[in-house]
Amino acid sequence: MKYTALWQAQGFNERGWLMRLFEPFIAQHVFDGEHKQIFNNCILFDSFLPTRDQSYFKKFAGKNAFLVNLSDESYEGGYSAYRHFRGVFRTYWSSAFHPAYVMTLPLGYPDSDVPAKRNQPASLRPYLWSFLGEANKASRPDMLRALKSVEPQFTFVTDANTALSPTGRMTRAQCDDVLSDSVFVPCPMGNVALESWRAYEALQSGAIPIVERRLTLDYYKGLLGNHPLPTVRSWDEAAKLIERLRHDPVALDAMQQQCMEWWTGYPPLLTQRIGQFLEHRSSSSDAVIPLRSLTAKLPFWNYVELVRHHNSGALRRRVMRQVARLLQDKTWRITPKR
Repeated sequence: MKYTALWQAQGFNERGWLMRLFEPFIAQHVFDGEHKQIFNNCILFDSFLPTRDQSYFKKFAGKNAFLVNLSDESYEGGYSAYRHFRGVFRTYWSSAFHPAYVMTLPLGYPDSDVPAKRNQPASLRPYLWSFLGEANKASRPDMLRALKSVEPQFTFVTDANTALSPTGRMTRAQCDDVLSDSVFVPCPMGNVALESWRAYEALQSGAIPIVERRLTLDYYKGLLGNHPLPTVRSWDEAAKLIERLRHDPVALDAMQQQCMEWWTGYPPLLTQRIGQFLEHRSSSSDAVIPLRSLTAKLPFWNYVELVRHHNSGALRRRVMRQVARLLQDKTWRITPKR
């Protein structure tokens, strides 16, 4: 069956990745942007559900329509809207969502171009590791401190008014070149969640992502299943991993090859799973049950869930940032724009 892809925003950074995954099932793309259009046999792409007029979602009830819920990094809610669709796709995984009705997709990468140097063997790449981006939030200071002495490296910190901040900016092509010249790409947590685009950009570049897990949360395993990405509890552990493998080029190249083979096969497999989900839910008459955890229905559940994504350092920085925002802006959080 082919569907109408109904987009409620044109600026989704994930659009290229999503189109790659969903394209076999799309008959036409329609941009709305005002939450007015309704279609049968439809896949609705939307974000920030709690800020939307909920009556719009109710109009999809009884139709063969699916929802793709994007940008819910903070688990803000609005999940009652899920019940009006045959099934739901979303980014940002949590065990609280019922997998029979809600399929979680990886964030993917914001750019569909594959750097030319992707196939360069890890043992021949000039940088043992690289990091490009903001450095003063979440677990990123811990990562930079642990890997500071591991050379050769390439770091480009984009925070303003810091000693590490460089002058000028890097182009997309320059960033891709750095990733393609890197053996490892440490992937500290994103803004509030463990997942970020960095892991998938690294895989696109033929680099080896190093991802984090927490004591009570192996996020990437829950999201991706059995994957070969090196996963660490601390960045000191990552430093030891890099130092050990730098002296064993055969093992280093083998790890890279394993990651690349897995990543080459993963998107086609994910598209196949999406097709199976669409087919199964289209023929099912049972109502969508978004949450399988009673605790997820309690107030402030999302804060408890987000704490699981943080280590002690990241949690301390998060609290300090929130308190500073409260004192300066008189608000606990910034409401997402519609």
